[in-house]
Amino acid sequence: MRSQRLTHPSIHAAGQPIRFWYDSRPIDAVAGETIAAALSAAGIAELRHTRGGARRGLYCGMGACFDCLVTVDGQASQRACMTKAADGQQVRSTLPAGTPDDPLRPLTPEPGEQPVELAVDVLVVGAGPAGLSAALAARRAGAQVTLLDERLQSGGQYFKPLAPSQQAAAPADRQFAQGLALERAVRAAGVVVHQGAQVWAAFSATEVGALVDGRATVLRCRQLVIAPGAYERPAPFPGWTLPGVMTTGAAQTLARAYRVAPGQRIVVAGNGPLNLQLAAELVAGGAQVLAVLESAPRPSLRQARHLLQAARTAPDLLLQGWRYLRELRARGVPVLWQHGVTAVEGKERVERVHVAPLDAKGHAAGAPRHFDADTLCVGYGFIPSTELARMLGCEHRVSDRHLGYLATVTQGDGATSLPGVYVVGDGADLGGSRVALARGTLAGAAAARQLGLQAPASDAVKSELDRALSFQQALWAIYAPPPVALSQVPDDTVLCRCEEITFGSVREQIRVGRDTLAALKRNTRLGMGRCQGRYCAVTAARLVGEMTGRVPDAEQYFAPRPPAKPVPAGALGFEKPEWGGHKPAITPNLARPVEHGTLAPMQADVLVIGAGVLGACLAYYLSQAGQDVMVVDRDDINLQASGANAGSLHVQLLSFDFGEKAQQGGGPAAAALPLGPMSVRLWQAIERDCGEDLEIKITGGLMVADSDAGMRFIEAKAALERSHGIDAQVIDGAELRRLSPALSPALLGAELCPMEGKINPLRATYAVASRAVQQGARLLRGCDVRAIERLPGDGAGFLVQTSRGPIRAGRVVNASGAWSSTVGDMLGVRIPVKGAPLQMIVTEPAPPLVDHLIAHADRHLSLKQAASGGLIIGGGWTAAFHDGMRLNRAERASIEGSLWVARKVLPAVSGLHMVRCWAGMNVNIDGAPILGDVPGVPGFYNAVTSNGYTLAPIAARLVTDLIVHGRTDVDLAPFRIDRFL
Repeated sequence: MRSQRLTHPSIHAAGQPIRFWYDSRPIDAVAGETIAAALSAAGIAELRHTRGGARRGLYCGMGACFDCLVTVDGQASQRACMTKAADGQQVRSTLPAGTPDDPLRPLTPEPGEQPVELAVDVLVVGAGPAGLSAALAARRAGAQVTLLDERLQSGGQYFKPLAPSQQAAAPADRQFAQGLALERAVRAAGVVVHQGAQVWAAFSATEVGALVDGRATVLRCRQLVIAPGAYERPAPFPGWTLPGVMTTGAAQTLARAYRVAPGQRIVVAGNGPLNLQLAAELVAGGAQVLAVLESAPRPSLRQARHLLQAARTAPDLLLQGWRYLRELRARGVPVLWQHGVTAVEGKERVERVHVAPLDAKGHAAGAPRHFDADTLCVGYGFIPSTELARMLGCEHRVSDRHLGYLATVTQGDGATSLPGVYVVGDGADLGGSRVALARGTLAGAAAARQLGLQAPASDAVKSELDRALSFQQALWAIYAPPPVALSQVPDDTVLCRCEEITFGSVREQIRVGRDTLAALKRNTRLGMGRCQGRYCAVTAARLVGEMTGRVPDAEQYFAPRPPAKPVPAGALGFEKPEWGGHKPAITPNLARPVEHGTLAPMQADVLVIGAGVLGACLAYYLSQAGQDVMVVDRDDINLQASGANAGSLHVQLLSFDFGEKAQQGGGPAAAALPLGPMSVRLWQAIERDCGEDLEIKITGGLMVADSDAGMRFIEAKAALERSHGIDAQVIDGAELRRLSPALSPALLGAELCPMEGKINPLRATYAVASRAVQQGARLLRGCDVRAIERLPGDGAGFLVQTSRGPIRAGRVVNASGAWSSTVGDMLGVRIPVKGAPLQMIVTEPAPPLVDHLIAHADRHLSLKQAASGGLIIGGGWTAAFHDGMRLNRAERASIEGSLWVARKVLPAVSGLHMVRCWAGMNVNIDGAPILGDVPGVPGFYNAVTSNGYTLAPIAARLVTDLIVHGRTDVDLAPFRIDRFL
């Protein structure tokens, strides 16, 4: 095999020769290059293994897709494109086994007692053209500026400086020279620059969480400039996940920074001049490029106005594009205009690329052809990295370019809707490097002025911005591609790379009414992988739009959650004070309905308000009993508390439901104990009846203790639980380690409750609701109940006024969870229910570590391992409502405290990344559910419980029995609302 290292007359290797091992194979490399660059130079494309057994390779090349993950010296999930190769490294494509012989090694140093805290005038996130220019402008005005950048070197995707493995006596081209000069100016001005710093969350305009040198750091800034850049948009076609298919940006990083060709026989395809640049630079370095495919038609005199506009505003760039075409023509590389990739074939990696001409609708038309290639580089445009700006609540809009994407709404200087926050460069909206440079300068100066410093607005910079914007508009017109046509993508094509979700499975969900991104995420796991939806969300949103005809709305995209990218979980854990129970909070309307149309007056024997898990179970049992039942929800099924649930099936008392921390002395919670085993058995029966795998695993629960006081606590608690018929026993440390060897050896023992387990709440609610519909139940979404009127006469029922029209119902069941008091108020019934926003964490998939549902005697903790392999970490840690964003958000203190407890109980957490942290709404009562009818309001029933997922079937079954038969087999006295009257 010939070398895949590129040549250049003025660039030479600078690093020393090194050798590392990849899957036991020796790899010769150059010090200063990444593992991905070294493997590419060795002709190796296959990297991580998916859960389904497929292989993935280098794809984005910028640390955003997480497809190039490898284990490095025992540290799991290291991005090969971001990790430097080192002499003697042991690199492998598989995860550690998580055993004593093959442990998950900690990803960062042991954290201290608290995060490092830094204060700064202006914090700039991202060291591309926009971030560098913003930092320079603010510093020159006199501000103290800190610049954080995740990459190993400043410059971003555009400047792509030479890696330390390479050297040149002088910059090889103007792009290198400009980037080098800007970086030197930034450092010379006194900007504090941290490379390899991962900003994982923005909690407010003045508080940002980051990992700097592997240490958790909280930066407190007076002004914040976000310049995160963009990533290349997905372009799905059959075979696009094969190793050897990568973005144009990834290939250009290999070529420009590391002087490595991405393959031996290369096809470049996409839209825009970046593909021409890549192809020209590859052939100039000695690589073989078989063809360049451009989806836009060849520029012609019909575009004379746009060509003249481009020539007037950036003649040098237009000339450079012509030189790329001339270089390719001279070397015999065909440029096929208005062509696209239709499929890629290969067993282990790319072997053949199928292409075809495209018609004006973007459909393949004309004679197809193929290229026998081992590499395909695709570049069809970009998507702004809006994660941090959305996390802060900055206003966003939907741009209709290519697939469509969210863009941050900004003023000319990058100012957002949030005071003190600027978003600039392609991370706000797409505009190219010159727009980024100008806007960055304007933002840095504006931030300095907000600090009271002298930074006059520059007319010259504004003129540069105007010219750059004019050129970009002309360029887009010249390179206008045909529209994206997802209807042409075959069903078996992968849509979500991380979770291996196909177009067919997503289309099937949309057809049955699960036609929002939130519903698709819950039903298919789309967007739940390490890339956090970067490479599937916009495609899925476009597919929903194509199939439903609905215009996309910014609120319908995935909710912004920390971390911005997966972050080492062990680095963020810090001990926090404990408290009792849940912290109640307001329960605002969080609904984001997609259906609003008014309907004709409706009627039902039983109207259930709330389509969470309790509402779905009520529909199931009521329809099974022959009742005419309708369930309404102001949002959609399973989208609030139930859909944000962690899926624990609790049978024993939680630590704060017993002893000094318990509400009402713990009596109500203890009275509810017998309901738990009954409900778990009903869940098992529902699973059998639905014929779906709800991932119910009854593996037992362990409440662990790490002190003598904790052991005494669980002994007393177990005695109480046994008195209520719960199978509970206390085991010592030796038995605990036998049952669950991955738990900390510092634990003294545990309470074992064999009936506890877990369920997948993302599937179960939908499954039981679907079965209810099959039985005749009706579900109506986007239906906000606004008033309830009792009709005169015995048994006359109720007239319910909703946002979609009136509904007459014989009986009404309040299953509104945290919002139940609002429904009660409509009938003059005080229902003492409050919301309790809680946050949960999930890690990346791990090897098998724990079978049991884990809790702690003295700490807030609920931990279990999902079927996907991820650890779900919760336990009642508080979240907070954000009024401007109209959603509940995780709090930094809760994330830190939760991870500290989890790491102390399960040390392997330190070897994993936190992938998502989300918030949901729990129900706060007195420890027991509120079930049954209401004195003085015949026909009105409550079905409300704070242990909603575990107790949903039994609560629904009891209320159904009361409605249908007028009695229940269980004494409801401890659970009736009478206890509060």
